[in-house]
This record gives sequence, C-alpha cells and structure tokens, in this order.
Amino acid sequence: MTIEPHDAQPRADARRNRRTVLDAAVALLAQRPQATMQEVADASGLGRTTVYRHFPKRQDLIDALFDEVLRESAETIEEALQAPGTARQLLCEIGSRIIAIGDRYAFLDAHPELRERALTATGGGGDPLASFLVAAQERGEVRDDLPVEWMLTSLRGLAIVAMVERRAGRMSSEEAGNYVGETVATAFLADRERVS
Repeated sequence: MTIEPHDAQPRADARRNRRTVLDAAVALLAQRPQATMQEVADASGLGRTTVYRHFPKRQDLIDALFDEVLRESAETIEEALQAPGTARQLLCEIGSRIIAIGDRYAFLDAHPELRERALTATGGGGDPLASFLVAAQERGEVRDDLPVEWMLTSLRGLAIVAMVERRAGRMSSEEAGNYVGETVATAFLADRERVS
C-alpha cells in the first residue's frame, strides 16, 4: 500500500500542533504556573479540543514538558561534551547550561514532585554525562572514590538549590551557573586536576 501525500499531512500537522502547545505552555506557565488548560489553548492559538487531543489531562502536559527538560538537558550536555577542553572547563560549563535550562522551564518550580523525579533519574548507559564521568575517572581526572550516580545526584540537587536562590533574587543566572560549575568542579576533580 502506498501512502498518498495528503495522508502524511495530518501527522505533520499533529506534530506541529503538539509543538505549538508545548512552546505556548512553556512561555505561559513561566509567568503563571497555575494557568488552566483553556489559557494554554488560548496562548497557543489552537482550540481547546486540539490541546486536549494531545494532552487529555493537565498532568499529561506537565509530564510532556518535563520530558522536554530531560531531552533538552541531554542535548546541551552532549553539546558541551563535544567541545574541546579540560574536565574542569566542562564541569564549569555544565553548571551554566543547567541553570539556563532551569530558567527556560521555571514553571516546574510549581511542581516539586518533578524535582524528586529529576533527582532520582538514573543516568543509565545512555546518559552522556555519566559516560564522561566514568571515562574521566578512568583517566584520573575525576575522583574515583565517589560513585558516578552520587556525582550526578549531587549536581542535580545543587542545580535545583541554585535555581531557587536565583528566583528568590539572591543571585543572577550567571552567578548561579558559575557557582554550580565551580562547586562541582572543586568537589569532583581529582587532586591533580583541581589546580589546572
């Protein structure tokens, strides 16, 4: 059976509509975390029925946005890992990147249950930062007396606290990113790497 071009169109429209809803929700919920689904539909320019077709419940939308955070985080960390530099430079850069993502998805502050999911997310074999840390331990750049999962959990927890402090106005995004990066670099690097 061949697929006619018009048969593929609804799938493309559906993907575009879903993306439109997600983008509108990020912008709206950053300003008003308790905005209703109707308000999300209005902000997206799509009908309420279309929004509910993609996200039958508000929690479905929140979960999809959380998945976006995880996807974007993985992409930005992968990008950082591909840049040339030392382990110290990478860890410092990751701090800034994580805070930038936190700023973009600020609405998640209204959903503390997602913080717990982020903190307990396991890296697994597909986590590029976990793979980097394992390899850096083997090269002697990162402490081998700390489990990689502990380093990842510590980084996530520190980033969450830094975002809370930033939103409370006690530091800028740049300061928060620098503090997270410098703290994890100092804590995770092997003694010989801390001075480089």
